[in-house]
Amino acid sequence: MRVAIVAPSPVPFIIGGAENLWWGMLRELNRRAGVVAELIKLPSPERNLIELIGSYRTFARLDLSHFDLVISTKYPAWMVRHPNHMVYLQHKLRGLYDTCPAHLARPPDAAAVARLRLPPGLEAALLAGHGGENLDAAEVAETLLAALTRADAPPELLHFPGTFARAVVHLLDRIGMQPGHIRRYAAISRTVRERASHFPAGCQVEVCHHPTGLEGLAPAALPDDAGIFTASRLVGGKRIDLLIDAYQRSGATLPLRIAGAGPEEQALRARAACHDGIQFLGRLTDAELARAYARAAFVPFVPYQEDYGLITLEAMLCGRPVLTVSDSGGPTELIEDGVNGVIAAPDAQSLGAAIARLAADPAGVAAMGRRARERAAAIHWQAFGDWLLSGAAPAAAAACAPAPCAAHVARPAKPRIVVVNTFPVEPVVSGGKLRLFGLYRHLAQAFEVRFVNLADTAMPRHARPLAPGVVEEVVPVTPRLREQARDLEQKLGVSAGDLAAAMHPDSVPQWLEALREQLRTAELSVCAHPYGFPALQAAGVPRPHLYEAHNVEYDLKAGMYGRHAWAAQLVRHFERQCAEQACGVTACSELDAERLRELYQLDGTPVAVLANGIEIAETPFVAVAERHARGHRLGKERPLALFMGSAHGPNLEAALLVLVAAARSPGLDFAIMGSVCGMIDADARPGNVAMLGVVDAAEKSLWLGLADYGLNPVRAGSGTNLKLAEYTASGLLVLSTAFGARGSGLTAWEDFVPIEADDLAGALCAAHALDAGRHGALVASARAKVAASGDWRKIGERYAAFASGFLRT
Repeated sequence: MRVAIVAPSPVPFIIGGAENLWWGMLRELNRRAGVVAELIKLPSPERNLIELIGSYRTFARLDLSHFDLVISTKYPAWMVRHPNHMVYLQHKLRGLYDTCPAHLARPPDAAAVARLRLPPGLEAALLAGHGGENLDAAEVAETLLAALTRADAPPELLHFPGTFARAVVHLLDRIGMQPGHIRRYAAISRTVRERASHFPAGCQVEVCHHPTGLEGLAPAALPDDAGIFTASRLVGGKRIDLLIDAYQRSGATLPLRIAGAGPEEQALRARAACHDGIQFLGRLTDAELARAYARAAFVPFVPYQEDYGLITLEAMLCGRPVLTVSDSGGPTELIEDGVNGVIAAPDAQSLGAAIARLAADPAGVAAMGRRARERAAAIHWQAFGDWLLSGAAPAAAAACAPAPCAAHVARPAKPRIVVVNTFPVEPVVSGGKLRLFGLYRHLAQAFEVRFVNLADTAMPRHARPLAPGVVEEVVPVTPRLREQARDLEQKLGVSAGDLAAAMHPDSVPQWLEALREQLRTAELSVCAHPYGFPALQAAGVPRPHLYEAHNVEYDLKAGMYGRHAWAAQLVRHFERQCAEQACGVTACSELDAERLRELYQLDGTPVAVLANGIEIAETPFVAVAERHARGHRLGKERPLALFMGSAHGPNLEAALLVLVAAARSPGLDFAIMGSVCGMIDADARPGNVAMLGVVDAAEKSLWLGLADYGLNPVRAGSGTNLKLAEYTASGLLVLSTAFGARGSGLTAWEDFVPIEADDLAGALCAAHALDAGRHGALVASARAKVAASGDWRKIGERYAAFASGFLRT
């Protein structure tokens, strides 16, 4: 994956918290396999309105289409247009937003604006303070620059800050950050997320506190010359004046050391001149800053509505509690008053009293410092990088919806359904994940969906929105369960994390805790696979449950486990419990439904068939002629056959058949995509086979729009093949075994070319011999059938009707 972190470079240049974040992101992304990241910074002067509009224009013109993912955090970088653009907002131009003076927070003078002779739509959007999102940002900037630099331009419109400047920036931000331009919205803190006009109305906004790039932060014994330490830019918003006044009232004997520089420095020195305990240290290097934290007994940090405040995190990482005030914003999100720090009222008397209490209680301060360290240790680069990339696949893009609110005990407006699984939905890159995302995204029209899923991640337990009405709570696998899974895998010779989770749900207490919390307000629960059922039982909050079977799990694992029949019988035991105690069961095909009834005597249990599907509206259909044109542009000289598969036994068997066919088909090129590539011996690969591995959704879409044939030589397994729906919806000519096409509704020689007797090479010859009309007819027929019956929206509607039948009336 190619990632661009795009950012403004301040003029004149300074290094601040934003730069530290970008450098840290760059380091973290580039240390990951399969990821290459670049930090792209453009000079962005903003000393006057003309410069600011010019900076917006620069980013609006920037073409980063050669990257797979673009991440911006600060104005005006989010003006870049890219189909996979994430905004991780630090702040907007605050002087024109949340700290804007009241007399400027009004529309600009209409008569003065009229003298600019702007296009009517642009003028109306500026005066109204809303709308205009359909305008082109680069053209808006060009038009404004031309109008404002004419000799007759009203000079009052150039005031910066000013009412017109505010209207211009708000309009440009509305255009740049509108849904459709940005795929994923996030903020560095709840404080930022909750600011007015910082995000489009109704959009889901994630919050993730980022780590610090400062090194050398670790707990240390308090030295003899310990004092009170703070660090910040010496500007009004940091309220160092309040801290000086409070310290002078406190009577504390510990010295107050203030690091930093800025325009308020002389005034602050004069304010502190009568107290020899206050020391100004100037700007410190990173190493000096780390040592200064270590010399601190505690760290006061009292800004007004700070975006986040890395000083808080850095002090806590050193085991030093932070003293802040109730209106400081970001710092209050990390500090729990009296537990790992102190939150005082924002006045000199209250703050001074808090300083006095902390200075007089070294034992209490040390205890808070230890808890502060524990809290801060969860915020680290590996977890942050996991989160950054967790929604990197455009297939998982969520439309705008109300931001998640604080939990309420009352029942939600829609009935809540809790889904438990042993792997996360994001990133949405494989069959099971695609099914979970597609199916429950549309079930959310009738239900409030809450996933509670395990993940093998270093990131702490967290919740993230997947789509409107769908939230996934991710619980990290514990070292204990990881070890139990490893022991099981050594015995079986194949991955067994799911079976280990079914055998040892108590090994992940947070999983059970999260289930209890969600089930209390739920009407129904769902086991997506049977392996979460023991955890559902152990949670101890009984709710009717559905078994949403992706496969007949016993049959699937019996084939995988081979001679280890005992393990397959364990799977059968868990699946039997899950199915027999379910109020309803869903299967991916009629064959699977019949097999489940036969295995588990489900004659009295309602069973619905919900085949695998695809998002038809979001899947571009590429006709044969366009495929040829794309291939010519990209230098493709021969027909290309594509096979997609996850690391799964039946997919490995199919991939090996692809290698055999490739060796017999030297005139064709082949590409194998997905985690199945990791199971294939590289030496066994013929020269005309490319191993793509796991790719993101953008690259996957590219290959689906370039290949000529979609291969599905699957001979075993359970469930149905999502790859078949993806091939047909995209316009590939499908070659499939009869087994691979089961449950799809597709017919050989009407919708696909059949693979008979494992002769994939022969089927490819037959496909290549088809004339253009016959080729196009097969593709069109398959696409029409999938659109009619395999669209996730329609499948989700059927699922909602089925699940609703089990609600209490």
